[in-house]
Amino acid sequence: MSKPVEKSLAVRLADNIREAIVSARLDLGEALSEESLAAAFEVSRTPVREALALLQTEGLVNVVAKSGSYVFSPSEDDIVELCEHRVTLEVEASRRSLERNPEATLQAMRDALAQMISALEQDDRLSYGAADTEFHLSFFKYSANRYLVDAYERNLGRVAALRTHLARRARHEPDRSFNDHRRMIELAETGKYGALATLLSRHILRTRESYIATLRERQELQGQNSDRVEKMRRKLRL
Repeated sequence: MSKPVEKSLAVRLADNIREAIVSARLDLGEALSEESLAAAFEVSRTPVREALALLQTEGLVNVVAKSGSYVFSPSEDDIVELCEHRVTLEVEASRRSLERNPEATLQAMRDALAQMISALEQDDRLSYGAADTEFHLSFFKYSANRYLVDAYERNLGRVAALRTHLARRARHEPDRSFNDHRRMIELAETGKYGALATLLSRHILRTRESYIATLRERQELQGQNSDRVEKMRRKLRL
C-alpha cells in the first residue's frame, strides 16, 4: 500500500491561511504581509509567496503589483454573480444526489442539521457556518458527477468565507437559515425534490440580498471610522 503524498510546505501554509480567512480571523480586505507571515510561520518568504499565489487562484487573496497581497474584498457584483453561480450548481447537484443516492444524501443533510442545532445551543456562529457549508456540500458529495464537484470546489473557499464574514452578522440569521435547512430535509424525506429545488434557489438568492445589506453596513461603518480619524488628524494638525 503506497504512503500518502505529503503536502508541500506552500500547500500547508495555504491551508492555514485559508482556514484563518474562512474562520474570520483574517478580515475581508486585510493586508497580508509576506514578511510577517514568514516570521509567524518561521519559514522563508518563498513558500509564503507560493501559498498566496495558490490562494489567489481560489479567489481568496488578491495580489496587487507594487502594493502587496490582501484578503479578497467582494463587491456587490461579486456577491450577485457568485450566488447566481451557486443556484445553477446546487439545484442541479441536489437533483442528482437525491435521484442517485437519496439515503446517503439525506443522512448527510440530517448530520449537518444536528451540527447546526448544537452550534445554536452554544451560540457558536462559526461552527454554525461550518455546518451550513457541510449541508450544501452534501448535494455534491453524492451527486456522482465529478465535474459538478470540481466547479463548486473552485469557489468553495469564497462561499464559506462570505458565510462566515457576512451571514453571521445579517439580520434574522441564523434562525431563517436554520428553518430553510430543516424544511429542505422534510421535502427530501417526502420525495418533493422539485419543491426542494425551489426552496434551495430562494434560500441562496435571499442570502445574496442579506450579504449585500451586510456588506453595505460594513462599508458605511468603515467610512465613519475613516471620517473620525481624519477629523482627529485635522484637530492635531497632522
